[in-house]
Amino acid sequence: MNVKNCPRCNRIFVPQGRRICPVCIREDEEKYERVRAFLRDHPGSTLLEVVTATEVDEDTVLQFIKEGRIESSDLRGPSLRCERCDAPIDSGKLCSSCQGALTKELQKAAGSLKPSSAIMDRDKKSRPKDKMFTADMKDKL
Repeated sequence: MNVKNCPRCNRIFVPQGRRICPVCIREDEEKYERVRAFLRDHPGSTLLEVVTATEVDEDTVLQFIKEGRIESSDLRGPSLRCERCDAPIDSGKLCSSCQGALTKELQKAAGSLKPSSAIMDRDKKSRPKDKMFTADMKDKL
């Protein structure tokens, strides 16, 4: 059985898809419900007002926004910024412009990793004819 210490409270627990223990998960859910209830009753509050009224620390509220559980637009004033260009965003870590640019960069990088057909043909020609290779099997499928 694989057990770990919770990085927050140091309790020993068996990880089941989350990196924190069930007690800390339950505490997070309670904090989330307090923040959500406050914003429902007081729409357009500032981050400072939410933190003061709910007694949930600012980093936790910002984490809820990053996770998309709370929209930054529910709060008055800027609270979350793109980690790449520092533009204001409603949720997540990147603005839509940076997400698109990053997607293009990743696609370009992935495309440059694919070997060209000329290189593959050259490699096939230099192989011994009396042996079978996994790449040859893939081509036949």
